[in-house]
Amino acid sequence: MSEACQAEREAKKRVDRAAFRPRARADFAVLLATLLGAAGSCPAEETAGKADTPLPEVIIAAKRQAADEQVTRQVEQTLTKDPWIFADHISITTQNGVVRLEGIVGDTGEMFRIMRLCRKIPGARRVVNGLEIMHNDPDGG
Repeated sequence: MSEACQAEREAKKRVDRAAFRPRARADFAVLLATLLGAAGSCPAEETAGKADTPLPEVIIAAKRQAADEQVTRQVEQTLTKDPWIFADHISITTQNGVVRLEGIVGDTGEMFRIMRLCRKIPGARRVVNGLEIMHNDPDGG
């Protein structure tokens, strides 16, 4: 390439860079003005004066009594329908979705089966195990 072509390209690059600088500065100025304008109308400043005024207290009381009774009925039905569980010695109470099981079971397999069935019932948030294992081994062992 000739020296004239290289000199012409160098001159063109300088012109392009010089033309770019004012545009970049203008873009930066617009961005800065936008950010400062947004900070000037900050909603936090408007609500700062309202922070001193007390807000009315809102109390929400949820009643789960009907839902708890329904969960208790579903647990009772599930346990009585299962042929591997003797549910006559188990009492079931539900409070705020927490199912509490108390009573006597024959072995650990029955206890785990009861717990697994109770956890599958919709509306039962937790299942508390208060079951006791009573081994009915005729040999006493």
